Amino acid sequence: MKRKLSFALGTLALGIFVLQAATNTAANGAAKISPSTWAFINSAQTNRVLRIGLVDCIAWTMQNNSEIMIKKIEPKLKEDDRRIAESKFEPVFSANAILDVNKSPVPMPLNVYSSSVSKVAEVNAGISGKLKTGTRYELDLMGSRTDANPAIRAVNPVYFAEPELTITQPLFRGAGFEVNEAEIHIAANIRRISAKSLRSTAMETISRTLSAYYNYCYALEYKAITDAALKRARDLYTINQERYAKGIISSVELLETDTSVAKRVKDVISAEAIVAKTEDDLKMITNLIDDPNLWMARIEVIDRPAVELRKIDLTECLTNAFSFRPDYQMKLIELQNNDIAVKVARNSLLPTVDLAGSYGMNGWGADYGDALNTVTPENNDWTVWLRFSKPWGGGERAAYDQKKLEKMRGLMELKRLEQKIILDIRDRIRAVETQRKQMEAAKHSKDLELKNFEAQKERYAAGQVSTHNMLDYQERVATSETEYLKTLVDYQTALITLDNAEGVTLAKNNIVLEE
Repeated sequence: MKRKLSFALGTLALGIFVLQAATNTAANGAAKISPSTWAFINSAQTNRVLRIGLVDCIAWTMQNNSEIMIKKIEPKLKEDDRRIAESKFEPVFSANAILDVNKSPVPMPLNVYSSSVSKVAEVNAGISGKLKTGTRYELDLMGSRTDANPAIRAVNPVYFAEPELTITQPLFRGAGFEVNEAEIHIAANIRRISAKSLRSTAMETISRTLSAYYNYCYALEYKAITDAALKRARDLYTINQERYAKGIISSVELLETDTSVAKRVKDVISAEAIVAKTEDDLKMITNLIDDPNLWMARIEVIDRPAVELRKIDLTECLTNAFSFRPDYQMKLIELQNNDIAVKVARNSLLPTVDLAGSYGMNGWGADYGDALNTVTPENNDWTVWLRFSKPWGGGERAAYDQKKLEKMRGLMELKRLEQKIILDIRDRIRAVETQRKQMEAAKHSKDLELKNFEAQKERYAAGQVSTHNMLDYQERVATSETEYLKTLVDYQTALITLDNAEGVTLAKNNIVLEE
């Protein structure tokens, strides 16, 4: 059964099961048990059956796994870094107010001194910012009020108003979209890397979930094998009891049969322990252990893994690996950031040559309204200037050489990773093919042993086979069934490992991550 799963990770809280005594103590000095702990203790005596399938296990794992939930936060953090980098191109509003009072002596006739008081109040407001081309702009509205006592102008106090626009364009260093958007692209790429890291963690977690599910299913199969072996041993013991009573066999043969039954009982007990252990492993990876209502439930699987005899094509597997493996995609993104860093460092070698200009219009009057009304293009001032600077020393050259070396190192790491992926895929395919052949051989051996056992049962009934040989045939059947089961586990594990090496684990299990 296939379902398409879409997980909005991080929306579900992770229940935490902590069995510990509370710090508060009761009046009698005994440790006080928390209510959450009591919930687990009370459910310990329940006998609940939980019927689940592989899709359910994957869903629980994706919803509640702490590693995935932590990794889910990373892309959001890196997206904030990108927004922070974008913010440097947002306009900035600024304003200031200044009051300047100047009191100075004024010489008068007959060596008499008076004083002059000048009060200038300035209020300035404006918007400034930077464009992605590197262009810096400032749009200011400046106003002032000058009050002189004694008055030296026909209008006192006098109000001035002047809107002014200043543009500064770098011509070499710091010019162009590529350099100015570098931080944004790097931050966006780092966010993509964190998303790929999330996929890698999800793939590994799902692979462990698949292995845990299959191991539990195969543990149940192994339990069935030991039960069948015990039944065969008991059936033979019942037959031998009747034959011993008739004097057909000796007491030694009866004792040998009874010993075989005891051994099979031990095998069943061991198989039950393996079932319990693999069940706990499955509960752990799916976080069912954190649910007080489910941690003691007996798991009953509703779908058993079918043997998938997959046709493996090396070209297809390599194509998948280079298209979907998160580690390879992360390395490609890192190289993009290296390219950006090299370009920024190369631009830093250029001299700073800024072409700037400002244009303003002014007006004055008895109040700010009059001043603004007299602001016209005829009353203007403008300035154009060119600014040049070039630092001494080789710091920029060293930084540029460093970024080139980092890029070279990244290219070599990419080449090595490509070689590793190729060898890894070949090794995984080889393991799948080997396990498939082992599985087919083990199945053939099991079928032959079962067929031989049925034939020997008829011979034993006719008295042509000894009890010792019959017990040996039973052992061979149980061994062949166990070996075949082991090859199934190994083959399924090899397929899981191959899917992970190709980077297709999520796609193969119909999982869509909402990054």
